[in-house]
Amino acid sequence: MNRLSFPVGQASAAMLKALHRVLVEDKGAVAAQAWLQELRVGADDLEDETRMLPLPTLHAALVSFTKSVPRDAIARTTRHLLAPDVLGVWVRVLRGTHAPADGFLRLDSADSEYGRTTRWETLEDARGRWRGRVSIAHDPAMEKDGLLRLARLAELSAVPELFGYGDVKAVAREPGETRPASVLQEFEVTWATPDARVSVGLGAAAGAAVGGLSLAAPVGSAAVGGVIAVGCFALGALSGLVRARAVAGRVGAKAQSLRVQALERSLLLRETRSSEIGGQLEGTVVAGHYRIVRRMGAGATGVIYEAARISDGMPVAIKLLRAAAAREAIASDRLRREAEALGLSWHPNVVEVFDQGHLADGTSYMVMELLRGESLAARLASKTRLPPKELVPIAMQVCDALAAVHAAGVVHRDIKPSNIFLAIDRDDPSGPERVKLLDFGIARVEWEETRITNTGGPLGTPGYMSPEQETGQGEVDGRSDLYALGAMLFECLVGEPPPPRSSSGPLPTHQQAAIRFDSGTQKSAAVVPPAWRVVIEKAMQLSPAERYQDARAFAQALRAAGEELAGAKASS
Repeated sequence: MNRLSFPVGQASAAMLKALHRVLVEDKGAVAAQAWLQELRVGADDLEDETRMLPLPTLHAALVSFTKSVPRDAIARTTRHLLAPDVLGVWVRVLRGTHAPADGFLRLDSADSEYGRTTRWETLEDARGRWRGRVSIAHDPAMEKDGLLRLARLAELSAVPELFGYGDVKAVAREPGETRPASVLQEFEVTWATPDARVSVGLGAAAGAAVGGLSLAAPVGSAAVGGVIAVGCFALGALSGLVRARAVAGRVGAKAQSLRVQALERSLLLRETRSSEIGGQLEGTVVAGHYRIVRRMGAGATGVIYEAARISDGMPVAIKLLRAAAAREAIASDRLRREAEALGLSWHPNVVEVFDQGHLADGTSYMVMELLRGESLAARLASKTRLPPKELVPIAMQVCDALAAVHAAGVVHRDIKPSNIFLAIDRDDPSGPERVKLLDFGIARVEWEETRITNTGGPLGTPGYMSPEQETGQGEVDGRSDLYALGAMLFECLVGEPPPPRSSSGPLPTHQQAAIRFDSGTQKSAAVVPPAWRVVIEKAMQLSPAERYQDARAFAQALRAAGEELAGAKASS
């Protein structure tokens, strides 16, 4: 997979929902449905306008939209963006704000922290007028055709109307400056505002005009005409004030109505979301980019789902923290750390992470490559032991993975069979397996201060932890992972984890191990070959200084042991 040089960006489903309705009006429901199918977006995805979708999906939607209708039809989405069942997307803009200027400052709030690629700022704020700009961090190629700019104009036009104002005009301006690392776009929005002083002045002027006519008319004395003129002036001013208050009242009433509708819509969406999370996620879109396909498994703190990336249909795996765990700092931090460690440790034998962040409800998530096959733990559960010939390629690939991980300054700290995955190629199931190192949830990044705390016990899995890891005495570095690898290889060859050791003495002889692990009922033919025993014995020395000092040295010793075993078989 090619790594993107720009963040993907997100957009809410509100604009797609509005575009869909314009298409229905102009081209009919059948054409609108075909448009959705082309985008790989279902009608259900548009039900929740706050749902986040990949920004490239919005851009593709605009490109496809303008193949059927003129570009200026994008401006008509403003009306649909203010429909009662689309107002949920504006709740964050309306919350705690009382004027359009406040609303423009909230334009960033529609995007999540991790999906945001736009930054808005106000350049000028005046009565009935706002000027601002947006800096863009996503791929600038999406901006070249100007369609996303037209969509922004439609959204900007909706902001004053949310506060009850009409006669809104939004235009794009040439930016007054450039920035080397971003694309800048400037916009100006104007709207009609009721001004009591203007209304009073106009009313007074009209009254004065009428009063002037009374002075010219034969109504009696000049004093009477003057009184009438003053009265007309005052009455005109009063009528202007009443009219201004009436207009302001209508603006306030419209704004209040929209605010109440938006709140009601938000509450309805929250209830719908809660029922989805409490039930089945299959078919729903998570983090704006991924459609859940099926549930794959669950642990104490998280659930893993198979999903498809909306932009290209690529299958991925998503790990979501459970609702309770998402509120725990340690659980959330471990998922973040796992994503960080995986990002640093990219290697063909390390599971690849594509994305990570938080959902709107605070749930942490991480998106990884989807693997087919089984874990080494599952293989051992079915076969009990692995012959050295089968174990060699697995062990060598684990060494390759650890070499990359340690070079990146990461210590895994939980090497064990359940964290070794034997992946098969979807396109060539009969081809060789590829080892994938999993679960960096308690990994240590050497150059970063850890926030993961010891909550009553050592970090790791008993039976695989090195002495320094288990006791908390001494530095835990890559040699601790090599100790765990030695323990894992012993288990693969014998069928049980190695017995507890209180000294740096040698491993039990193969006969003692066989009697111990076969419960004395029958001697096993599966023993630790002498060459392998030497390798494992060195890897599991109590002192880190006496172990292999890096994964490459471990791999070299394994290769020699495999060659020695092959040579012994050939000569026998």
